[in-house]
Amino acid sequence: MYRYLFLLTCVMRVGTLFAQTDTAAGSKVLQEVVVTATRNEQLLSKVPVPVTVIHKQQIQSMGAVLLQQVLAEQTGLFVTSNHGTGVQMQGLEAEYTLILLDGEPLIGRTAGTLDLSRIVVSNIERIEIIKGPVSSLYGSDALAGVINIITSNNNKQGTSSISGRYGSNDTWTLDGNTRIPYGKGTFSAGVNAYNSGGYTLGSGTGSPTVAPFKAYTAQSRWQHDWSGKWHTILSGRYYEQRYNSYFADTKGLVDDIGKEKDLNGSLQLIHTPNKNFRQTLRLYYSRYATNEDMNYQQDKSLYDASFFTQQYLKPEYQADWTLHPKHQLTAGMGYVHESLEATRYDERMAFNTGYVFVQENWKPADAWNILIGGRFDTHNQYPSQFSPKLSVSYQLSPNWRVLGTVGRGYRAPDFRQLYLHFNNAAVGYTVVGTKLAAEILKEMTAQGQIKQVNIDPEQLKNLDAESSWSYNLGVDGKLFPLTTAKVNFFYNSVKNLIDTRAIAVKTNDLAVYSYINVNSITTAGAEAELGQSIGKYWQVAAGYQYLRSRDNELYKKVKDGKVYTKDPATGETRALKRSEYFGLFNRSHHSGNLKIAYIQPRLGIDANARLLYRSKYGFTDENGNNTPDTKSEFVPGYATVNLAAAKYLFKRQLRIQGTIENIFNYTDPNHITTLPGRIYSVGLTWNFYHHTNH
Repeated sequence: MYRYLFLLTCVMRVGTLFAQTDTAAGSKVLQEVVVTATRNEQLLSKVPVPVTVIHKQQIQSMGAVLLQQVLAEQTGLFVTSNHGTGVQMQGLEAEYTLILLDGEPLIGRTAGTLDLSRIVVSNIERIEIIKGPVSSLYGSDALAGVINIITSNNNKQGTSSISGRYGSNDTWTLDGNTRIPYGKGTFSAGVNAYNSGGYTLGSGTGSPTVAPFKAYTAQSRWQHDWSGKWHTILSGRYYEQRYNSYFADTKGLVDDIGKEKDLNGSLQLIHTPNKNFRQTLRLYYSRYATNEDMNYQQDKSLYDASFFTQQYLKPEYQADWTLHPKHQLTAGMGYVHESLEATRYDERMAFNTGYVFVQENWKPADAWNILIGGRFDTHNQYPSQFSPKLSVSYQLSPNWRVLGTVGRGYRAPDFRQLYLHFNNAAVGYTVVGTKLAAEILKEMTAQGQIKQVNIDPEQLKNLDAESSWSYNLGVDGKLFPLTTAKVNFFYNSVKNLIDTRAIAVKTNDLAVYSYINVNSITTAGAEAELGQSIGKYWQVAAGYQYLRSRDNELYKKVKDGKVYTKDPATGETRALKRSEYFGLFNRSHHSGNLKIAYIQPRLGIDANARLLYRSKYGFTDENGNNTPDTKSEFVPGYATVNLAAAKYLFKRQLRIQGTIENIFNYTDPNHITTLPGRIYSVGLTWNFYHHTNH
């Protein structure tokens, strides 16, 4: 606690040195409306939960192409690579963060992580990030927080654009976007083609680090006001990726060719009979599918083939009712039908979920804003869940406010943890979901394949959802007219963590694995963001996160002297000291960013430099004590610097931009596959501003 107080003191003292990139927006920022935190429109300056908003202009100035590039530069977010590129938030792994597109969930978490490389940023208007559990509104997977990607706005200016970008590793993109407003609505559409030659880190032997691929995205949205009371929004998105990789096998090289498709569509019917009541009916459908074929290069014989198809259907009703100027009630109900067919599942699986949620926004006085609510989920495969939440903000002065949140989040067991049936023929181990474990183990025992049973599989059938209690306390405001500051302290306690366990040993001395609720973990820390506008054209921003994490069961064993390590000086085995316990893997104690921007609207110039730092973190467990404690088990701390500069020409119709990512060419082939070294790119965008009749 003392180091948190010290951090807060430091924040206040150096506030004149740094600024958020949005500082220059002034009063516009104070009046900005966000929707993710409360599921309805609220002023950002009044929302009583930690919210970060990333605007289109910020994304454009970075020269980013994929969502992961944008999120990697945000305070407290870490991009991870585990069965896809995900994002870690407040020390909780990627599977605990819900990713929304225009308020609807993206699916396709083949191993818990939703791969962010599927999402291009060319048509994104803004990104809203909520840190802390939002299961009270969004249900499962929102245990760590929510990232909502918003592709539309209320701008009535008709625009179209064509852009292209070419860079290192034969990477190129082509984009076309248009927005056509008319008297009672707006139609927007966009297409993107993205090609990469991939790259190989290290010695260059074996398979490429990232295989060559081609990806295509098409998206459209139609909004129409049928009358003063009725409004509809119809939107759709299609994504397809094809990749071509290879790897070495004992019999020779194997071609690995895969295809990935993601389709989703939604319809919203909005009825506003009067200024105090609004009701919305939503219908959302999504389908995600992959196909992978592996064949030996020499004779084209089959090595392996697999497929994965997931479908998601959700009707939902929501009502927003202003009972009194000081009371706004939000309530709703919905139903989710989710199905899965895949190579590693014995038959078609289906989940059915029903839910109701309610939220009261109470403003007892001008300085106070209180948000209280909860959501109840019923499920056909695991116990029902109730997720309450309370958020409070208080305006200390015109420039300062304090806000706090306490809430429960949860993450449901997925298809893999309940119904997976996978035999690795090459290596010899088996993985089974908890619902199938007893039956499969019985069959294997009858066939003489089991030597020893470690855990009674009958105990595994009732796998519970992971749950958390989360606490956030923060303060934000202005130290000086052009100096902003934000500090947030957080604490997360996660129970019933789902972990992999060897439930039996086969006669080949390899294991049968399944899943069990065992662990409890905690993550705690503080985040600070500071900023300063310098003159008319310069802006500086900085962010820092301090994070500690702990496996509570393991930490108790460390305190009791029951966890051992090898002394690096003597080579002797000894008990691990409490001071040597680092925490969970893949969590850095310190991270930060520094951003300097120069924006000269009159000359049409914008340029920026961004420094990103991450301290060391645990990567592997070489000595089997389940915690990183020797030097070789850590990834060293590192820093990267990214540069971007752009110039507008021809009355801001043409934009030319050049970028250099990772300018000092930092790589770590053994640990970090997402850093390909120094990357150059150049891009052109031509904007058409067309007149429309309203």
